[in-house]
Amino acid sequence: MTEVKINDPWFEDIYKKQFNANPVEFINKFKMLLISEREREKRLISLLEKYKKSELSLGNIAEKLNIDKEKLLRLMAKYDLCLIDDEYELAQDKKTIQKYL
Repeated sequence: MTEVKINDPWFEDIYKKQFNANPVEFINKFKMLLISEREREKRLISLLEKYKKSELSLGNIAEKLNIDKEKLLRLMAKYDLCLIDDEYELAQDKKTIQKYL
């Protein structure tokens, strides 16, 4: 049987109340959360590839991800993604991102 050891009181409370201390249910939910996050990252990267090809605007991407442009810019900064074509320097892109954050 799977056993889950938790050392955080807040997290343990959630485990007990929302998952009835059921490790299988808890682990399955956690796996789904990680898979969902990975799929979201893949979708973001796919949409940004379309942006680089001038097929989508940043506004379109934000709308498709159901987030505002500011959050989209933070995600781009997190993944070190450029705003403009490769002919521009990354440093300039980072300045542009910071300007809008």
